[in-house]
Amino acid sequence: MKVMSYNIRHGLGCDGRLDINRIAEVIQLQQADVVGLNEVDVRFHRRTAFADQLDILTTRLNMDGAFAPAIKVGNEASNDGYGNALLLRKGGLIDYTSEIFTGKGEECRSLLLANVEIDGCHWRIAVTHIGFSPWMRRRQVERLEQLALERTPPLVVMGDFNMSPGHIALAPLECRMIDVLAQVEEGTYPCYRPRRRIDGIYCTPGVKVITGWVVDTPDCPSDHRPVMGELQSSL
Repeated sequence: MKVMSYNIRHGLGCDGRLDINRIAEVIQLQQADVVGLNEVDVRFHRRTAFADQLDILTTRLNMDGAFAPAIKVGNEASNDGYGNALLLRKGGLIDYTSEIFTGKGEECRSLLLANVEIDGCHWRIAVTHIGFSPWMRRRQVERLEQLALERTPPLVVMGDFNMSPGHIALAPLECRMIDVLAQVEEGTYPCYRPRRRIDGIYCTPGVKVITGWVVDTPDCPSDHRPVMGELQSSL
């Protein structure tokens, strides 16, 4: 299974150009089975003309999609807003849930947790975007640690962690899961001169990591570079 994690900054490139189609081109070129996205707008704001970016991407890429808004707009029944999304190969999505983490004076964060089936194998996929305050980070990482303790089906956690591997706040997760990009030296942020790898992919023990890498995006359609991993389930 090929997985990608990409903070797309609602399609705003480092050149100041807003173009969600450039994001689609990056994803299409990599041919991932599962793609976790951060900072996606779904009928959220005039900055993206209230476009449904998830619908644009699923249509363009012929993939299924799911959305977990961290900031919601509209009525209680609405799922519109700004947050994390999941793209995956057609027919692979079994079900998904979303959770919101709130903090006083801090941007809300969401967690998208999906059950998927790829090539006959059942996986849990968690798409996260970790906050900045120690309190928010602790809550989010503790939740991911809880998920990692549930050994089956295998779990893949991906997203923008806003901190590099080895950070003390990531310790509870890193002692339970495998860093898919552990051998990678390249950074992911900022895209035009990446100095830090704050975007990542983790998997539970028992999953075989074939390889992991940072995708080079020279035209910088977002301020982050995406990361990729090729994984194999032992179940």
